[in-house]
Amino acid sequence: MEGYGQYCPIALGAEVFAERWTPIILRNLFVGCHRFGEILEGAPGLSRSVLVQRLRRLERAGVVTRGQQGRAVEYRLTDCGMELIEVCMALGAWGARWREVPPEYLDPYLALWMLSRLIDPGSLPRRRIVVRFELTDRSRPDRYWLVLARSGNEVCAQPPGFDDDGIVTLDTAWLVRWYSGVVSLAAAQRAGGMTVIAPPWLVRELAAWGRLSPFADIRPIRAPSGRAPTLG
Repeated sequence: MEGYGQYCPIALGAEVFAERWTPIILRNLFVGCHRFGEILEGAPGLSRSVLVQRLRRLERAGVVTRGQQGRAVEYRLTDCGMELIEVCMALGAWGARWREVPPEYLDPYLALWMLSRLIDPGSLPRRRIVVRFELTDRSRPDRYWLVLARSGNEVCAQPPGFDDDGIVTLDTAWLVRWYSGVVSLAAAQRAGGMTVIAPPWLVRELAAWGRLSPFADIRPIRAPSGRAPTLG
């Protein structure tokens, strides 16, 4: 990215932050993606070559450190990077309040992937929890498994080889609305947007997971066009 050639702190900060994919990479690092492949998983559309370029630039800027964990390379936010996360969060809050989400942006995999990153494995009431999500719209694939374990969480598009603890049936729009905290699990069920087949303990967990988004308490404000934005 070519610099602005200005001494203004906003221009200097934008030279690091306002490059395509950089806020997404920072977000993924913040939610615990320390390895190259993990960062890619949460950034559909980001190429490996561009990620390499962005990580190198963030290293040079002192935002990210690169180190070895055994044979694996890991990337972590520095103190400088953690302060830049505050900019990310402010941008997210603004986007949740003022931006309308086009239907084509709704991505069931990304919603479940982000949810898997927000759920603390140490908080799980059982050693492993498997929830199957059945999508009723034209999403392909139309079935995902959220596999949560003390050793780490993941999202699978193929049967993971474990029994389901519960089944959630909904379309992508309702999935995003529930995950992002726009609507509670109970409200989604009353409205007929979500059907849950699960024991009471898992229903309680699902209700709590729908409040994990850092933007869950932000409500959209009517856009200048007169249309009320929707968060999903």
